[in-house]
Amino acid sequence: MLEAREWADSWYRFQNGDGTAYSVHLMPAQHGGIYIICNESSLWRWHGHDDIKFLCGNNNEFTRKAMLQIMKFHTEERVEYHDDRR
Repeated sequence: MLEAREWADSWYRFQNGDGTAYSVHLMPAQHGGIYIICNESSLWRWHGHDDIKFLCGNNNEFTRKAMLQIMKFHTEERVEYHDDRR
């Protein structure tokens, strides 16, 4: 269900607990999961829960944690919305 375009294409601007600002674009990955483009400086692929893989760009633990935070928010907000429409 992660590949469904209707909730995989999204954009967020948020600040996590440490005060860092992020601009995040989400789009379906061709072979499963969701690409996460963070601040146009790093690329990640998420496959659900804590399954996230760094692909290229700037890599650090703070950004990884922030990407997991936004994906948790994204999943709870968008998946619940998607399920409510049925």
